[in-house]
Amino acid sequence: MNKKQIINVLLLLIAAGVFLWFGMNTDWVSTWKSVKNANPFWLGAGAFIMVFAHWIRAYRWNMLTEPAGHPLNVRRSFYAVLTGYMVNVATSRGGEVVRCALSAKSEKAPLELLVGTVVTERIIDMLMLLLVCVAGLIVEFEQIYGFFEKYILNPVSAKVTPLNLTLAGLGILLLVLVFTWMRKRKRKQTDQKKSGIKAIFERFAEGLQSVFKLKNPSVFALLSMSIWFCYLLGGFCMLQSLDITSHMGFGSAISLLIFSAVGIAIPLPAGAGVWGTMAFGLQMVYNMEAKNAETFGIFSVAFQNLYCIFYGSVAYLLLWVEMQKKDAADSTVN
Repeated sequence: MNKKQIINVLLLLIAAGVFLWFGMNTDWVSTWKSVKNANPFWLGAGAFIMVFAHWIRAYRWNMLTEPAGHPLNVRRSFYAVLTGYMVNVATSRGGEVVRCALSAKSEKAPLELLVGTVVTERIIDMLMLLLVCVAGLIVEFEQIYGFFEKYILNPVSAKVTPLNLTLAGLGILLLVLVFTWMRKRKRKQTDQKKSGIKAIFERFAEGLQSVFKLKNPSVFALLSMSIWFCYLLGGFCMLQSLDITSHMGFGSAISLLIFSAVGIAIPLPAGAGVWGTMAFGLQMVYNMEAKNAETFGIFSVAFQNLYCIFYGSVAYLLLWVEMQKKDAADSTVN
């Protein structure tokens, strides 16, 4: 095993260790009473939907890298995405770097370009989250507005000062100037001949501006909405899988997605942030008993972690096998 493979194995072991640590500090006796009869149909449906969402993400990623002249193999990028989610269990944010590194190696694409496209992905995801928030306010206005006002709107409005607005405006202006300069600048060298900090910046900026060069923007928008719709369906399946939450409808799943997104923004491993915000949101918005809310948070995050570790491990193994075959084929040709 080479150094990178050893590091990936260690990350997997660390992810499992973090999950076990959280498990040993949880009252599983009371939790087990609520989850022992979890509906396997809804759990299986939720897992399938999430896998499909990750495949869409891999396909959408290819749409961002293709205009830069580095199309990705969708199957291998799908494996890289799943592996990245596995690493996120232990490191929270490290999975994004890992999936870029794996795809850079398997597709011979510049790492800086891939990182730039992932940053663009996250910007698009934030816009989609805003749409989900609007949908949540429309569908569940009475239940969720108080949560929004106290924990989102008021903290945000408190930070909207003239200085912050000025800095944000300057930042946006700087990005626009960078994008404009990069798009107009004629590149005389290929990516392979570039070197140094200037080249790294150029490739990263090229990844950022990839969204402006899409061949099919409407398809890209549809895929982005599909990813979040799958997340919504996955959350609904989780609610239906337990007796304590099976009475909650599709509108509640929108709220759950918002709670989860807030938790993801908290950089804690093993989904600890999601665990807390879901339990807190269910108590505050839907007046759920603390015990039931915590049970759902523990169960859903534990299922998500196991799901990511299992599918991520399988995906990494498949990617490793495929890369061995690809390297052997390339050496034969050479």
